[in-house]
Parts: sequence; structure tokens; C-alpha cells
Amino acid sequence: MNKRPFKSSILLLTAAFLLVFTACQKEEKATPNADQATVEQAKQAMANQQIMLSSFNIAQWGAENANGYTGDKVDERSCGNITVTPPDLLVFPKLITADYGAGCTDDDGKFKQGKVNMTVGAFWEPNASIIVTYDNFYEDNVKLEGQFVFVNLSTPDAAILRIDAQNIKLTDQNGETFSFSGDQTYTQTAGHASWWDENDDVYEVTGSIFSTLTNGETVNWLIQTPLVKANNCDWVSQGKGTLEINGLPVYVDYGDGSCDDQGTYTVNGQVFPFTI
Repeated sequence: MNKRPFKSSILLLTAAFLLVFTACQKEEKATPNADQATVEQAKQAMANQQIMLSSFNIAQWGAENANGYTGDKVDERSCGNITVTPPDLLVFPKLITADYGAGCTDDDGKFKQGKVNMTVGAFWEPNASIIVTYDNFYEDNVKLEGQFVFVNLSTPDAAILRIDAQNIKLTDQNGETFSFSGDQTYTQTAGHASWWDENDDVYEVTGSIFSTLTNGETVNWLIQTPLVKANNCDWVSQGKGTLEINGLPVYVDYGDGSCDDQGTYTVNGQVFPFTI
């Protein structure tokens, strides 16, 4: 098996973790109060999918650093100090730490404080893992806790990564929290042959997420038609799933495959556009 089953999309650590509080702002039509409340809950719940997508990039980044960097290194993609130990290229697992100290503005425009730690195995080997944890880590004053566990299930023909989100919790400056756990699989559908070019890689995403919203209500998200995420597109371009909110199904459609940030919710037969 190629020793680069997962190639970096050159995105920064935790680039989407604030979406639950800031980045999922949508424009809607005037709607009945009950449906509007459901749409607002759907917005918050679907932020977890963006966080899972970001965690996928963390795994790619960690695998690249473990396979190519040693010792202390200033990574041009991060304002934090990157440390890889042990320095021996052939010794695994490795501990990779991105230390943002008292805080700095990263290349993605986010102000980050604290540390992100990754324990990275020899990730080209079957069932090797990457574990991501957080040490008093904040992004734009939102604290992130919990861990992501990534397992390599790749075959000779495709990169496959299983992501287990374990007790992920975000706390904002007002003490409001959003939490979720999830289990998803990313399967490469294009670009495997050209392993040196991550830009042509395309992945299908399947699985589910269970969330607890800031108001304490719970939401199940189940992908029914695989989500399509290409490395050369910033957004999921296709795929469908269902959110179950208080027993009410909300149907989510990411579009027709065009690379754009648009999708729709359907609540009680009424369609609401959203911007990712």
C-alpha cells in the first residue's frame, strides 16, 4: 500500500470548530414560528458536520507531519510552534503538538490559544490510528474539549478513514455549550492513482452524529446519500441526510454536485435555502 493514503489538503488545524457559534449564519424567508424554530435548531446541529470535515483535515495534517517532519519545526501553515517527537523518522507513534501559547492569529484568521496534541501511528499501516486531544485550547474564545480518533481502513485501491468523535464539547464566552459524538467514514472515490496530487482527491462521507444543542435538546443526523467532498472545493457539493429534531424530520440536501456553499432544508414540505 502506498505510504501516503491520506494527503494533506493544506488546511489549518481546527479550521471549522467555531461554525457552531459563528459561521452557519443563513438567510431565510418569513416562516411560521414553529418551522422557523426548527430551522434555527437545524443550523446549529449541522455545524457538527462541518466540524467533522475539519477534523478530517487534522488527520491529514498530522499524518503528513509525522511522515515528513522531525523535532521542532515552524510550519508556515500555522502560527503555533510545531513539535514532533521522537525525532527519529522510523519510530512510531509520534506526538505532534501545535502550541499556540497565549494566543496568535493563525493563517485561517482564527485567534488560537493553548495546545492541540496528536498521537500519530504509522498511518500507512492497516488499522493505524491518530488521536487528537486538546490542552486548554481556545479558538476565538471558544473552548474545545474531547477527542477525535481516526483509524486507517484503506485498501490498495482507496484511502478510507474512519472518524470517531468522542464527547466533543464547545463552550463560548457566555458559558453556553454545544456537544456531539459521531462515527463517520471517509472513502476516497477519485485521485488515488495520482498520490502526489491531493487536489484531485474526492471523498464520500457516510455515518451519523448525535448532538446536544445549547438549549439541551438532542438531534440525530443520519447521512442517507453519501456526502461528496472534493479537496479542490471548500464545501460539500452533494449528498442528502435527515435531521431528527424533537421527532420531526428535517431533510438536508447539499445540492447537485456544483462547487458552491448552497443547500436546502425541507421542514413540513417547505424548502429553506441555507449557506454552508
